[in-house]
Amino acid sequence: MKICKIKFKNIHALKGEHTIDFENGVLGEAGLFVITGATGTGKSTILDVITLALYNKIPRIEKSISEKIIEEEGVVLTKNALDCYAEVEYEVKGKRYLSSWSIRRTRTGTLASRKQELTEVATGTILVSSVNEVVSENERIIGLNYNQFVQSMILAQGQFSKLLLAKKDDRNALLEEITGSSIYRKIGRAVFQRFRGVEDAVKTQQIKMGETVLLTDESLKEIQDDIAEKKPLFTANEAKQKELENKKALKESILKNIEKKELNLREWNAFLMHKKEVSTQEKELEVHDSVVVFKDQMLQIELADKTVSELSVAIEKGKQRALDFEKTKKELIQSASELTATEVAEDKLDIVLEEFRIKVVILQEAEKEKLNEARQEAQRIKDKLQGLKAYGITLIENENLLQQIEQELKTIEVEITRKGLSTIDAVRTKKDELSKLVLPANQLIGNRKLFDEKKKGIVELNAKIKKQYSEINGFIENEKQQKSELATLLPIVEKAKEELEDWKQRKSLDQHRADLEPDKPCPLCGSESHPYAESIEEVLVSTLQDKFDELAKKAEELKKNVLLVEAKKVSFQAINSKDELDLEKRSADFQVLENAIVELCSQLKWNKADSLEKWESEFTALQREQTELDKLEKYIQSKVVLNEMEKLNSGYSVLKTAYRKAKETLLSVYNKKDINTDVSDLNKKFSVCRSELNGLTEQLVESTANRTKTVALKEQLLAVLIPELQKKDIDSLQTLKSKILEESIANQIRKKLQKLKEDEIRLKTNQKAIDETLAEEERLNDTTVTLDELIAVLPKVIQDLTELQKHIWDQEKRIEIDTQNKAKQKNSQESLEALNKDLSLWSKMNMLIGDAMGKKFSNFVQDLTLRQLLEYGNQRLRGFSDRYLLDVSNDSDGLKVIDTYMGNTKRSVSSLSGGETFKLSLALAFGLSDLAARNVEIESLFIDEGFGSLDPESLDQAISILENMQNESNKSIGIISHVGELKDRIGTKIKLVRTGAGYSTIEIE
Repeated sequence: MKICKIKFKNIHALKGEHTIDFENGVLGEAGLFVITGATGTGKSTILDVITLALYNKIPRIEKSISEKIIEEEGVVLTKNALDCYAEVEYEVKGKRYLSSWSIRRTRTGTLASRKQELTEVATGTILVSSVNEVVSENERIIGLNYNQFVQSMILAQGQFSKLLLAKKDDRNALLEEITGSSIYRKIGRAVFQRFRGVEDAVKTQQIKMGETVLLTDESLKEIQDDIAEKKPLFTANEAKQKELENKKALKESILKNIEKKELNLREWNAFLMHKKEVSTQEKELEVHDSVVVFKDQMLQIELADKTVSELSVAIEKGKQRALDFEKTKKELIQSASELTATEVAEDKLDIVLEEFRIKVVILQEAEKEKLNEARQEAQRIKDKLQGLKAYGITLIENENLLQQIEQELKTIEVEITRKGLSTIDAVRTKKDELSKLVLPANQLIGNRKLFDEKKKGIVELNAKIKKQYSEINGFIENEKQQKSELATLLPIVEKAKEELEDWKQRKSLDQHRADLEPDKPCPLCGSESHPYAESIEEVLVSTLQDKFDELAKKAEELKKNVLLVEAKKVSFQAINSKDELDLEKRSADFQVLENAIVELCSQLKWNKADSLEKWESEFTALQREQTELDKLEKYIQSKVVLNEMEKLNSGYSVLKTAYRKAKETLLSVYNKKDINTDVSDLNKKFSVCRSELNGLTEQLVESTANRTKTVALKEQLLAVLIPELQKKDIDSLQTLKSKILEESIANQIRKKLQKLKEDEIRLKTNQKAIDETLAEEERLNDTTVTLDELIAVLPKVIQDLTELQKHIWDQEKRIEIDTQNKAKQKNSQESLEALNKDLSLWSKMNMLIGDAMGKKFSNFVQDLTLRQLLEYGNQRLRGFSDRYLLDVSNDSDGLKVIDTYMGNTKRSVSSLSGGETFKLSLALAFGLSDLAARNVEIESLFIDEGFGSLDPESLDQAISILENMQNESNKSIGIISHVGELKDRIGTKIKLVRTGAGYSTIEIE
């Protein structure tokens, strides 16, 4: 998997849009680069962009990125930015994909839902666009989840130094954290907790089973016999209780019916009294029914009286209103006379008013016409004044406008005379000639500044190349010298080694020397002289060992120095070649620029040898002349406008005088607001007044006729009704009215009479039913026992029956509970057997991998992981050095290193020097990357810090190792670091530069 390009906008401190192409340009050519910048400028943001676009996660936040996390944590989106996005273009197995992530704020300020897409670059096809599907599809294509991806690509070297030197428990904890394999610790704890849970469940089940008590067969039979004995007795007692309850109910019913009979008798007596009271109302109803036929005639006569009275009142009111309208009419005629200033007759009012209105309207239109003409002329003057502002002339519209115009015309004539150009064409011709000089002059000054900068850059680059050649020659001489020293030293080391081995063998014969006796032959050589029989100095062997160690160490250092010098030489040669190509390109560009300057000087007729300051002065003069010509052109154009304004101002004065005269004439005839409204209101009011008077006259005639007609109708009705009333002994309408009841009262009386009939029937029926029921109950009543006796004996019978029933139920319940307990006991036994089987399994699992902290299984897994890691690490380590290999033993708490230069002896890693520790730590880091990506080819790596603690020699060696690794594997390797020497040694850089307000920008060099 290879990261080809990233593009992002407004992520953390990096405001705006940024693009980093790892495949092309200087980053693609170099392969090894450093990401550098001050703290907080956003070095780690580059890594955040990659993981955000691929997995919607960043290393500094544990959870997936959501709108809530962005708001609460203040991450990802740059402060005050409205949107942001992150895009990663990557390649897997020859195919390219573009994974994008974006989010924006809505108009209300809240964050909209994020968007993610995965696109195939070659075809432009969108593979997935759901936020969840994009992450899953990236995992499938890359072959790594988020944790594996981070472990494979971002190597934290300091963490592996801790891993290298840590004791076993600490080492396993670190390894668990680095590899993200805490799941095995959780599994170990879960196994232990499951074992404890099953064990507790077995104990609980056993306790529950011990608490259950079952009946014996003998107890069960005794209970069943007891139930069989008590049930017949219960049936007999139940029948006796029912018989007594029936007798008691019968006696109680007789008493209730006697009470009902007495109550019915009382109601009958009350009914007779009520019937007597209603008899008077019954007679009134009979009289009402006999005379109610005359009610309609009576009502007609009363209506006629009412109508005559109302018409008389209306006639009086009509006469008063007619007098009021006559007065109003006179007032309206007077108002018309005042408006027209003439006497107005009633029949001529509308004609006079219309003639006056037409006269006023003609005067108003004349005034309006004059006003519009004056306003139009004033607007033309304002337009001209506004137009003059475009030429830089501002005049004030007041009484002195004419004097201002004359003064401006004098100023313009002075300027035209001074320049000697009196027409627009002459000015524009001069401006065109000047423009042809300004543009090349501006270009020449820009080229001159660029020329000076490029010249300075070429001088500096030449000096740099010369210095680099000197350093390369120094490296070559140093390499020759050290190789010569190494060639001289190696035979000396070999000889020292042989001498040491020889003396070690001699030392092994010390025991035989101790057995030699003076003047007796040696068993080995036969000599009777034994000059070394006494001892060989231990110091000699020790001295030879020290000498050999010192020579071996010196030889090793010489080998390292040769490698370092060679790496530096290759690095500087590559940089120098690049700088020479750059110098060649700069020189060619410089020559092109110099030719352009010569050509422009010739065009402008300027001296090439003059200083930049003189050129700028001449350019300023050209610009000043151009400005003055622009001003003169505006003056000539404004002169035409000013002349027009003089004429307009004179015409405006004449129009104002005409308007004033028209207005005075109108005011002398009509000085109110709206003539049409005034005339219309007078006409309308006069018309209404006249119409109302005519209507009132007609109403008075009609009302008088109706009153006469109604009086005649009343007399006719009385002539017919009075004889009929006299037959009924009714002498007046008032008497008739008193005998006729209200219909509601008559209906109430009828309802009372109807209810009396119904009550009579009900009471008689109830009496008969009660008498019949009492006779039947007396026939069935047992007179041998009283109600009080029954009330006294019945509770005892019920109590005995209840106790007997409870006893039977309790016995039956005991049998039921026993049956349930036996079924439960059977189920419990089955559950216990299943739990014991489960306990056997989890007991074995707990013995193998379980404990309260999950340490047992975690340590087992981390030991396996460590052995795999050491295997991968040793493969990387062989590429760094052929001397050391990492190893671990079961009887040791720490890691061991095998020293192949010292006969494969093992020693603790804590005995290594700083540089050796760095090599082994870096090998472990690359080993973990290989381990995490066993099935995926990783072509992009980022190493996060870890170089700050190295001494210059180790740092130089580390850089050489990384350069060799990059050259061999063709990986793209980025180092995030603050170390100055690292930045100087690695020529290709991604620099993050602070720009102010907490933001940063990216520079690639």
